[in-house]
Amino acid sequence: MNTQVLLFLGKAALLTIAFVLMYRLLLRRETFHGLKRGALMLSLVLSYVLPLTVITVHRDIQKSPVAQTEKAVQPVAITPINQFQPLSPVTETVAPVPAVTGTESTTVEVSAQKDITDILLTGLLAAYLAGLFVMLILRVISVLKVAAIVRNGKTVERGNGYRIVVTHKNVSPFSWLGTIVLREKDYAGIDTNVLRHERAHIAHGHPSELMLLDFMSLFQWFNPAVWVLRRDLCLVHEQQADADVLKSVSDARPYQYMLLTQSQSGLTFNIVACFSSNGVESRIDMMNRKRSGRRQMLRFLYLPLVMCISLTLTANVAYDKISGESTVSSDTVYTYTVNGQEGKIVVLDMNTLTLGNDQVGIDKKPENDYIYFVDGKRVDRETVNNIRFLDIKSQFTIMDKAATDLYGPEAVNGVRVIETKGGTVIEGELKRPEIFKDDKIAHEYVDLGLSVKWATCNVGARKPEDNGNLYGWGEIGPTDIYDPLSRLTSKWGSNLSGFTKYNLDSENGTVDNKTTLDPEDDVAHVVWGGKWRMPTKQEQVELRNNCTWEWTTLNGVNGYRVTSKIPGYTDRSIFLPAAGAANNLRYEYGSTGYYWSSSIESLDDGRVLCFSAAIINITSRYAAISMGSRECGYSVRPVCP
Repeated sequence: MNTQVLLFLGKAALLTIAFVLMYRLLLRRETFHGLKRGALMLSLVLSYVLPLTVITVHRDIQKSPVAQTEKAVQPVAITPINQFQPLSPVTETVAPVPAVTGTESTTVEVSAQKDITDILLTGLLAAYLAGLFVMLILRVISVLKVAAIVRNGKTVERGNGYRIVVTHKNVSPFSWLGTIVLREKDYAGIDTNVLRHERAHIAHGHPSELMLLDFMSLFQWFNPAVWVLRRDLCLVHEQQADADVLKSVSDARPYQYMLLTQSQSGLTFNIVACFSSNGVESRIDMMNRKRSGRRQMLRFLYLPLVMCISLTLTANVAYDKISGESTVSSDTVYTYTVNGQEGKIVVLDMNTLTLGNDQVGIDKKPENDYIYFVDGKRVDRETVNNIRFLDIKSQFTIMDKAATDLYGPEAVNGVRVIETKGGTVIEGELKRPEIFKDDKIAHEYVDLGLSVKWATCNVGARKPEDNGNLYGWGEIGPTDIYDPLSRLTSKWGSNLSGFTKYNLDSENGTVDNKTTLDPEDDVAHVVWGGKWRMPTKQEQVELRNNCTWEWTTLNGVNGYRVTSKIPGYTDRSIFLPAAGAANNLRYEYGSTGYYWSSSIESLDDGRVLCFSAAIINITSRYAAISMGSRECGYSVRPVCP
């Protein structure tokens, strides 16, 4: 959280600097007073809004062609649908094969460096908050002083939307919240142009605008650019009021001489619009300038230009497709036979199968053209639509030549097979192939000699170097928003709205005293099925402490080669890609990685932090057991017994 706040403030400050520089370069000497006011106020608003606005750009990950690997399996005898019989079981047992092998390298850095960084960030945030508090106190004191002068003064005149108050204090004439304040000795002989000037301030809403600016600028008290912006806005206020006065006089010189004589007299306040306290020379220069032409309004285009540059620099690049010269990949391949002819079963991902002799891609057939089977029974599309996602145990699609081999010409567009959690497959109509019943065959794992076996790839990935999907903790599907500050309606609540599950503190929501995900909330178990699940914090600690960690690349993807140190298993490794994170609308692909555990974060002193869950956090500098906010989007690497 400290990093996010400081990063936001830094970006806001840089944007304010950019807007102020462009304003001073392009607009400062133009006579569009009203538009200049709008540009300055909009600049400060955008400096806070743009860092929170991110455009997500979906981009293909370019991959080199990889040869397709075919498993050595015994053919599966399958009969066409008009002679359908139960499938013969597959007798193959796929041996666990390490996804990555290599020599032992340097031990990962301890998390002490991360602790020092956290301390520094906390110190910076504390210093910022202290400065914010001091500036707020000073601003309140100034407001109280002005309010006291107005309250203790004598109202001598009231007009349309304003009143005149005289005071014995030695102050320069100023306007504040519908009130014009003058010294007693000046009131009787005050120049009518001074009153016109102050009434113009009130009519244009300058005092209210200045108070709003003061409030917004407090959050960037450390940024010199925000004080320059404030000064420029005050100057525009004076120039606009001067322009209104000059509409009522035939000769501007007496008014200009009066400004010079008034500029050195009286106490001024920085929270009000004072008659003579702001850039008299610049105001006189503006009075003598020729009115700007319409073509000069093109200069305001700097605002959308800076906006576009900001959004481009903060674009969230999501790598969600794979492309290259060839779509042939290292997917698991099994063989089958129909009437003596051999075919292939290609495992594309955890939900989709494509069968056929030829190279095929991800299913793109229209959903309405499928033949549907649910728990072994032929059903229509409407029945499938009524099935809840949480009730589905597994599903796959049979496509192309194998579909027609198995089910005849009617299946030319494919067959969708769904098995529900409470369903029973009926013998003789359809039986799910055995190769998809054994999770250790459908999804490879590596035995590192630890208490559990680790999968070779992330949930949603097809190869060790693929990113896979990002999930919120306890959620079984990806979403579009992973921002702790805005996810008030995430599945199990948030630190802001209160938790409805996995909570031990009544002040944080509903208490159920659960500290580990239930199977139905474990995305690894829900998506992969069987005995697959997310690792616990203890199992992640075991992986970190009993393996060597080397920052490297696999097929051009950054990540860690994690090699076992257990005797007899030192030739076995897994690869954890730097798959990034969806956190505060950022996706840091290639530089960091965050891997969920199924455990709520617990500290060494026994405290449980219900708003966080334990994670493996990897960067090029370290790999450490840390914690992450439950609303963030992180990767999942499953384990099995």
